[in-house]
Amino acid sequence: MGTVGINFGAATSGTGFDVTTTVASIVANLKAVETPWTTQLTSLKAQDTAFTSIGSDLATLSTSVQALTDFQGVMASKLGSSSNTNILSLGTAGPTAVAGSHTIVVNQLAQTSSEYSDPVPASDILSGALTFQVGSGAASTIPVVSGISDTLSTYAAAINLADIGVKASVISDATGARLAIVTTTSGSAGQLTITAGGSTTSETAATAAAASVAPTATVAATNTFTLPTSASRLSGTFSYSVGSGGSGTVNLGASLLSLGDTAGVLNADSGFVAAGLTATVDGAKLVITGATDASGAATIVTNKSSLTTTTPAATYAALTDTTAGTASLAVKMNTGLSGQNAKLTVDGLDIETNSNTISGAIPGVSFQILSSDPSTKVQVQIANNNSSVETAFSSFVTAYNAVVKDIKTQEGNDSSGNPEPLFGNTVISQLQSSLSLALTSGKASGTVNSLYQVGISVNQDGTLKLDTNALDAGLNSHYADVVGFLQNAASFGQNLSTILDNLGSSTPTGAITLALAADKSQEAIFNNDVTAQDALIANKQANLTAELNTANEILQAIPRQLNEVNQLYSAMTGYNTGRTY
Repeated sequence: MGTVGINFGAATSGTGFDVTTTVASIVANLKAVETPWTTQLTSLKAQDTAFTSIGSDLATLSTSVQALTDFQGVMASKLGSSSNTNILSLGTAGPTAVAGSHTIVVNQLAQTSSEYSDPVPASDILSGALTFQVGSGAASTIPVVSGISDTLSTYAAAINLADIGVKASVISDATGARLAIVTTTSGSAGQLTITAGGSTTSETAATAAAASVAPTATVAATNTFTLPTSASRLSGTFSYSVGSGGSGTVNLGASLLSLGDTAGVLNADSGFVAAGLTATVDGAKLVITGATDASGAATIVTNKSSLTTTTPAATYAALTDTTAGTASLAVKMNTGLSGQNAKLTVDGLDIETNSNTISGAIPGVSFQILSSDPSTKVQVQIANNNSSVETAFSSFVTAYNAVVKDIKTQEGNDSSGNPEPLFGNTVISQLQSSLSLALTSGKASGTVNSLYQVGISVNQDGTLKLDTNALDAGLNSHYADVVGFLQNAASFGQNLSTILDNLGSSTPTGAITLALAADKSQEAIFNNDVTAQDALIANKQANLTAELNTANEILQAIPRQLNEVNQLYSAMTGYNTGRTY
């Protein structure tokens, strides 16, 4: 550590000295202790930058290798074509597909069974029922319910709600509205049979909760129970409450009451009437009506009721348009399409399926048949996706060369002639030797036992070169062997993946990860040393400043003190020297 002198001239001059400059010089000497540490920190941070850059390029290389070693990746990709896209459209060719040619003849397309009604005015009122059967399944009769499902649209909704394997809709055109029924099961197994009329069996179930309408200043509160048919019967207990007003329970008993009788029992109950409620019947609906109330407080609540609905067995006539002027015409159903399976031959094998989308007939391949022509043979060609494979190999070569160039850069000097941050670092040697070894490691796969057989050669500087013509030839002659060279256990591809994991920064034990961790630990030590030294310097700087300020004040006070002594001497001796300081 150097020394710092203090220049303050003659002691009697009173000029003192520059405290700030003096303290700064002393602090600079103290800070010199930190120079080796900060130099090391600068070197470590430069190493970190270099390691991070190499780690990034190694990650890119790992990604390019993964694209080749992934069982579901580019090596599994297939291309397909159809010789007649009017008959057959190719869908997907997955990883399990095998390159080759297949002959397909489409004899018959699959059809979904459907029926439709004669035109009916959309607003006309219906009665009766239709019975539906899908394939060999159970028949289901869906009756028209007066006031609920007695128009084409509401009847279609009732059919859909029954969930019996068909979808109903209403199609309208210039001739009127038609009820359209389509089975949800395609092919012959979904053949739809619709018959006029039908019978239902007796059914007992818990009564569905009522639909509630809150009151307004002009609309009365209502609760509406909708039953399966107007012939349905009720039993059990009916509970009600009206806002903060009256509440109660009416026991209907175990006997089955018609909707009309149920309304009569409720209207005869004094508590029900005192609560301002009235029961009426509207077709298959039991409607409970209360009062109007602008605040909405008079809402009717019946959710504590425990009612059971029993719908007796019934026989229904044909679906009929009962609107005045129609002479109660039966609504006739007509066949749209008959359900049938698709029939085709694939490489001479007869195939029958309920769908026009075919999967499994050719392993790993799906296709859709669009039309039938027993006299036309459609050729389906499945080929390996050489173009994508070549792109993946090119990406691998580019990524590998980037890492090689990173290593070569660190083995030389920078533009100023100084060694690169990782010059002589053992990690660089590890990277270089491991990557070189990886190029010749791995078990052979069939006829492929080296990178040269897939068009890759090594240049004198350690970089790789890809010959796409040679790669293409290798893919065409022994594609499966190339896949095995990359993906089999202990193959070149699998070994390289493992080596890259051991080298990069993507895993906790990678060489780059460990090197960065070691640098970080060393940087922490140096940073702590610098922090501690800075704290010590700050304390010394404060003390020095205070002490030197005191000394400076003393120096600056000497002339004044000498004058005072002079004056005292003159006063005592009567002698005046005439000197002042």
